[in-house]
Amino acid sequence: MKIELRLFATLRRYLPPGSERGKVLLDLQDGLTVEGLIERLGIPPELAELTVVNGRTLERDLKEKLRDGDVVSIFPPIAGG
Repeated sequence: MKIELRLFATLRRYLPPGSERGKVLLDLQDGLTVEGLIERLGIPPELAELTVVNGRTLERDLKEKLRDGDVVSIFPPIAGG
């Protein structure tokens, strides 16, 4: 299956080589979960603060299986004052 992955801010360093502007198309095995994708990319779970799949925010349910054509956006924690 193919998905589009978008990583933001400090998470961009986890993108595979050849990625452009914070996004990349990935060819993944069927049945991979969002949690599995984060693990495969080497992103520490505490840095994946907000995960959005096809415009829908996942409320910490990272066991959801990805499907062909999904667009996954992952945001790090944001700090401010």
